[in-house]
Amino acid sequence: MRPRLRLRAVLGRVLLIGALWLFGGGIGLVAGAAFVVYDLVSRPTPRDLLVLAVLLLGLVPLVVLAGGLPAVEEVGPRFAEGNLAAHYLAGAGLALLVVGVLRDVRGGAPDDEAGEGRGVPALPAPPEQRR
Repeated sequence: MRPRLRLRAVLGRVLLIGALWLFGGGIGLVAGAAFVVYDLVSRPTPRDLLVLAVLLLGLVPLVVLAGGLPAVEEVGPRFAEGNLAAHYLAGAGLALLVVGVLRDVRGGAPDDEAGEGRGVPALPAPPEQRR
């Protein structure tokens, strides 16, 4: 592995933790660190990240329903302030969605040398080379 790619992977992970810390506070910092550990241990594919993101985003309405719906006159912009669990689930789901999409478009994990491990070209072959 080349040092430049390793540095890029470390910077990407530090940037992710920093962004989650900035937008999510202490919970974002913990979620970012947990994701980096998960990423280093299990090496998820972009599809795995996207599935996990959809599951987290799908849990948001269930968490809101579990907390009980407010009366009609109480629903407004401040409704989300009272349900931080749903807020943090949605934030974690969106972060995983962004990372999954970026890895899918870029071609693999940060340590993967420009997608060489996937065997999928970045651009489709020209029509005359397709078979």
